[in-house]
Amino acid sequence: MNRAAFGKTLALGAAAAVLLAGCAADSSSAEPSGDWSIPDEDPTAKINVVGIIDPVADNMAEVIDAFEKAHPSIDVNYQYVPFDDLNSVLDTRITSKSGDPDVFWVDQPRVPALSARGYLEDLTEQFSDRLDGLVPATVESSSYDGKLWSVPIANSTQVLFYNKDILDAAGITPPGSTGERVTWQQLKELAAQAQASGGADIGLMVGQPDRYYQLEPLPVSAGGGVGVTGDDMLTPDITNDGWVDAMAYYGSLFSDGVSPKGITPEQTDATFLAGKTAFFVEGNWMVPKMQDATFAWGAALNPVWEGGDPATPTGSWSLGINPFSKNKEAAAIFIDWMAIDGQGGYGEYRDFAELPANIKGLESYLAGPAFTSSEGGKQSADVVNEESTTSAVARASTVGYIEFEEIIGRAFSDIANGADPATALAAAETELNGAWKQYK
Repeated sequence: MNRAAFGKTLALGAAAAVLLAGCAADSSSAEPSGDWSIPDEDPTAKINVVGIIDPVADNMAEVIDAFEKAHPSIDVNYQYVPFDDLNSVLDTRITSKSGDPDVFWVDQPRVPALSARGYLEDLTEQFSDRLDGLVPATVESSSYDGKLWSVPIANSTQVLFYNKDILDAAGITPPGSTGERVTWQQLKELAAQAQASGGADIGLMVGQPDRYYQLEPLPVSAGGGVGVTGDDMLTPDITNDGWVDAMAYYGSLFSDGVSPKGITPEQTDATFLAGKTAFFVEGNWMVPKMQDATFAWGAALNPVWEGGDPATPTGSWSLGINPFSKNKEAAAIFIDWMAIDGQGGYGEYRDFAELPANIKGLESYLAGPAFTSSEGGKQSADVVNEESTTSAVARASTVGYIEFEEIIGRAFSDIANGADPATALAAAETELNGAWKQYK
């Protein structure tokens, strides 16, 4: 697919275009069938792929172009959907049983929920002997109940970026990329100091201000756990002291003016690159973008709660196949190329990729210029290695994850906008108990 085709899709509007595409698809329903295999020769097929990576801004167009050059008989109709719209788009499209999309992005902690809903084809038989070249933890995150439901293309961790020019002006010694970590409490004080005497408009910003992936480390490090408990992992646990204390701290960042209100996850990277933010907690995908920075920068280990244990996000995206797809063989070839073949096409051809789940791809990624050509890049590599091996905490694994993520995200947003943390968390817990009755 060329850039012009991508442009037409974007011009329709991301989520609307995808919903319209689903309505226009062949209305005849396919039936799920596991009786298929990955062929030795490519079929002639057109597959619909729904993903959350912007084709132009985030270089997904180059990835699709590379696949189609390697597999010219398979045409990929890539349809971009913003992250926040993915659940509703999949609900509408997959339940129609039209077989469209054939392939879609799967957030790894959603695997139990999506498989329980019947949204994912069981890929165990087709892929189980192809996974040796992938990071084992990513395969585990793509599996549920002893079966492989998706194939990982990425992993992730977080880095504490800082604007060295601002810190120097404020007389602040930067936190380190090895050794002792700065605490969240200390970081707030340093951020306020950078605003007061370093010229920073924003003291501290996180990459995804209202998302569980980004904020889970706060309550975990504070001793509150991942937010879900019980043998069936269907008991919310977000009103304990660790959660309330962590969210009180988070709310204070906004009420005290250290962190900005109203900036979306799609805007945070550009905001930091604008040069007026002192500290920025963001994913490793930010490192290649920092090559465009016009200021001196560095990278440090993630903060830790005072008296707590280090905790950082992990996990990322996998690719799944619609069980009603009529093009499963072609879909599997696409997934194999994206995740497994060579270094994994997703990481190899996308400039701003997450950590590749492909082991060879990960080695190449960390040896690239983004991580080797500057002091900040080298510090980032140290952080990525440290966090990936010592502090990574997986998100809650529950069939109720989709409801959990949506409800807790609204609570985070309310707290950032001034709601009492204990009250907001209690309301979220009540809502979760109601939403999860369907699974009990």
